[in-house]
This record gives sequence, structure tokens and C-alpha cells, in this order.
Amino acid sequence: MTIMKRQARKKENKPKSKVRKVLDIVGYIIFGLVFVLVVVVFAQNVSGGQPNFFGYCYYYIQTGSMDGDKKDSFPAKTVIISKLIDEEDCYKLKTGDIITFTPTDPNLPTYITTKTHRIVSIDYENETIVTRGDANEANDSPIPFINVHSKFVKKSPLMTFFYKLISSYLGFLVLIFIPLLVLIIMQIYSTILAARKSKVSNEINQMEENNLNLEKRKKELEEQAIQEYLDSLKKIDKKDDKVD
Repeated sequence: MTIMKRQARKKENKPKSKVRKVLDIVGYIIFGLVFVLVVVVFAQNVSGGQPNFFGYCYYYIQTGSMDGDKKDSFPAKTVIISKLIDEEDCYKLKTGDIITFTPTDPNLPTYITTKTHRIVSIDYENETIVTRGDANEANDSPIPFINVHSKFVKKSPLMTFFYKLISSYLGFLVLIFIPLLVLIIMQIYSTILAARKSKVSNEINQMEENNLNLEKRKKELEEQAIQEYLDSLKKIDKKDDKVD
């Protein structure tokens, strides 16, 4: 029975396969991404503002208004990283900086809540800024400092790639749905396997306990047989003494 128990323990301590390790890593990554997403959404709901990490946020540019020939221009469907700023920080802005702001043009569609354009002029005295998209010919309506949300830092090719990939049906299927499905299946498999191991371990323990009881009973019977044999010898000796 001890051998059986050792074999069971050996199976339990068997190293994970490479596939299982990869799946575990993928599971941790997905869990981490979901956790970060939950934290970001929670922070956004609490603050009521743009979700950010240590003062930096990202935007997904949907239009081509900043598609130009400048080094920091960017086309539509680009993810950019910006730094959140307040009214005091607006005094440090200069012509040529790219900012994200709430527009004041009343003719804009209601679904356009923010714009990301380049500064063409700043009126520090009246605390207003005029912007224009690199692909546009006309300037935007002046905006007050209080409408400025953040200052452009850099483009993020990696985040742009993943955002486009996840936004597509195939990308969502490959990066999100299938790994989550595999993770769920592996978790169910691990649960069933753990339950089976526990059952086998209990059966082995019960068998060992039964075996110990059998050994104990066997020893008791042997001792009883020996005692009966000794008692029979004593009786024979007594009879011989009487005969004499």
C-alpha cells in the first residue's frame, strides 16, 4: 500500500508540461489585462475624468485630421499617449504642441466630445488657445485653458497594433475568446483532476488503514494461537504429573 501511495504522490508532483505552462502564462496575462481594465474603469467612474496611469492616458484617434507630414503627425486609427494637464500647465504650452481638449464649436456633432489638434496660437492674457488639425485648412474655434485635458507625448505603435487587432473579429477571437475558453476548460479540468486525486488519495488511505487493521488482527490471532498452544502444553504437563 505504501508503494501505491508513493506512486500517487509521484503523479501529483509531476512537473507541468510546456503546453500547460504556456496556458498558465496566457491565463495570468489575461487576468492581468482584465484587472487593469477594471481598475481603469473604476478610476474613471470615481474621478469622472479620463482614466490614467500616474498622470498619463491614451486616446484612440478616429479621424484623419492630424494626418500630416510633420514628425509627430499621425493618421486615423492611431493610439497616442498623452499627459494630463491643468489650467496652470497651460501657461507652459507653446505653439506647435498637440493637445486634447473639449471643443467649443457649436456646429460640431454631439458625438464629438474631444479633439486632438496642434496649437497654432496662444493668448496667455485671455487664457485661450487656437488649434488646427495638420490635415485641416481652417483653424478651430478658440478654447479656454479650462477645456484642455492633456498634452500629446508620443504615438504608441504597439498599442495601435493591438487595438486594431482586438477591434477586428479575428483578433478578438484569437486573443480574447479562444484563450478565455481554453482557460475555462483548463480550470474545469484542473478541478475535476483535483477531485479525482483527492478521491484516490482517500481510497489509498482507507486501504492502508484497513491493511493496518488486518495486520493488527493477524498479530492478535497469532498471539492467541501461541497462548492457546502454551496453555495446552501446560495441561499436558499437569496430566503427566498426575499419572506419575
